[in-house]
Amino acid sequence: MSFSQKKSKPKQKLSPLQEKRFLRISVALVAIALLWVLLAPGSGLRSLWKKREELRRLQQQTVQLEEENGVLVKDIDRLQHDPGYLEDVARKEYGLLKKNERVFEFAPKKSAKDKEKDKEKDKEKEKDM
Repeated sequence: MSFSQKKSKPKQKLSPLQEKRFLRISVALVAIALLWVLLAPGSGLRSLWKKREELRRLQQQTVQLEEENGVLVKDIDRLQHDPGYLEDVARKEYGLLKKNERVFEFAPKKSAKDKEKDKEKDKEKEKDM
C-alpha cells in the first residue's frame, strides 16, 4: 500500500444543533480574538495610537531642538571668530570690565504716573507731621 492509496475515514456529519453550536463557538472565538487585538494592553490599537502620538510629539521636539542647536552653533562660531561680539557678551552677561574701567548704573526714568504718586506720598507725609 502506498501513501497515495490511504484509506480515508468516513466523515461524520454534524447534526443541525451541533452545527449551530460549532458556529456560535467559532464566532465567539473570533470576536474574542478581535477584541484582544484591538484592546490588548501593550499591543492593541489603543497602544498603537498612543505610540503614534508620542512619535509626532518627539518629531516636533526634534525639529525644535535642531533649530535651537543651529542658533547655538552660530553663536559659538561668532564667539570664536568675532572679538567684538565676545567682548559684548562678556560685558553684558558676566559684568566683566577692562582695566581702569568703571560702571555707573542709573535708575530708569520715572513715568509721569510714578512722579504723581511720589508727590501724593510726600503730601501725605507732610500732613502726618
